[in-house]
Amino acid sequence: MDGCSIQNTMVLKRPSSFKKTLMKDHYEFLSVIGHGGFSQIKLARHRLTGVEVAIKIIQKVAQNRPAFSEPNILRSLDHPNVIQLFQIVETQKNFYIIMEYASGGQLFEHVPPGGMQEEEARRFFYQVTCAVAYCHDMGIVHRDLKSENFMVDARGNVKMIDFGLSTSITSEKNFHEFWGTLSHLAPEMVLSQAYEGPPVDIWSLGIILYFLLTRSRPFMAPTTHELLKLIVLGSYNIPHHVPLQARKLIQEILTLNPKERPTAKKILEHPWLTQGEQYLPPHGTKSLIKRPDPEIMTIIFDKGYDIYKTWVSLANRKFNAAMATYLILEHQKSHGESCTLQGKPVPPRVKPHPLGMDMSHLPVLPRRSSSEPNLCTFPLPSQNQLPKEAKEAEQKVTRSASLPAIPLQFLTTPDIASRPDSEQPHAKKQRWKQKEKKAKVLEAVMSNILYYMECYKCYE
Repeated sequence: MDGCSIQNTMVLKRPSSFKKTLMKDHYEFLSVIGHGGFSQIKLARHRLTGVEVAIKIIQKVAQNRPAFSEPNILRSLDHPNVIQLFQIVETQKNFYIIMEYASGGQLFEHVPPGGMQEEEARRFFYQVTCAVAYCHDMGIVHRDLKSENFMVDARGNVKMIDFGLSTSITSEKNFHEFWGTLSHLAPEMVLSQAYEGPPVDIWSLGIILYFLLTRSRPFMAPTTHELLKLIVLGSYNIPHHVPLQARKLIQEILTLNPKERPTAKKILEHPWLTQGEQYLPPHGTKSLIKRPDPEIMTIIFDKGYDIYKTWVSLANRKFNAAMATYLILEHQKSHGESCTLQGKPVPPRVKPHPLGMDMSHLPVLPRRSSSEPNLCTFPLPSQNQLPKEAKEAEQKVTRSASLPAIPLQFLTTPDIASRPDSEQPHAKKQRWKQKEKKAKVLEAVMSNILYYMECYKCYE
């Protein structure tokens, strides 16, 4: 009886333990760097690339339930001023959210006594408002905006974080939850009234702007009761050193009637924000990945990842290990850093050989209708037939019958470098021909995948 019980327990724990092992295989945990209302944040290193990442760990306990939607919210966001998501791992006990690490610390820490210089405060507030405008456009309300929930990366740019209290906005839907940071609460929340999402975020933007320029809060009192009373009355003073246009903007934002508050887009058009240096457009979102970077895909292929499955992961935004590796390498490249791999966590069936090839000239094929001929796959050499387990795995993939699989494993060959240098010239010449042929085939397969992905969209 005891033996059966132990065996059943092991079966139940196996998926969670397996995922924990995968986490340790892919990431080296370094230190604890913060705590959220529902989570713990750790600094870790992605073993394959050596890049430092932040991992937010949310325990699956009742009191953390409001934060359970954070992984799905982050999946839908992609903006230069919102923290970038790399991977999501869910176990029986935890959510692991792997994100970019903003090494510059909290925006709060960048505000000196007395407040920032006007131009610096303008730049930071512009980026903060851009992030809020984007989230509202995407149907997301943050509900806990404050300078502590904006990080600064190594390049001095703002990144919005901590979506634990965030929720989706739907038409004609009001909220009733009373949560957030007391000093940033909107009057309608303090009065326990039903409230709309975006105006609550806008009120918090006014508190943030006030703090950037003064390093103090507009509503401050010795007791909670007095603090909430000041918020409801809208009673505050603005120091004389705050520029006139910035003062007017704060007054426009901190309006008691939520319907009279400007939207984030309107704030971006305010004269105080449009003067001086011109910044990035408010909706400078990174375009969705339509065609992966050939250089990055080649690096990933060299370490044993299936480039077709990686491509599908990117297209479907699965945020798995393969997608995380791609996004981290892309993040490195966008910051002017070299794309390099340091480890080898993905054991390939046969060690692939590096392919130094330029596939940037491949065309983006047009979408085809269902009436056009089906996609053709390349015939495989008889000596490199797919393994049985690969064929079985391919049969499990759900797809239209008219869209055949594109097997890529035949491109992997034994490591040429391991062969002796004493080979005959004829043998070396043959190997180089095989290598050139493999490169051409990979290039053709990449083009074929482009067509496949376009067809896949048509059949969805």
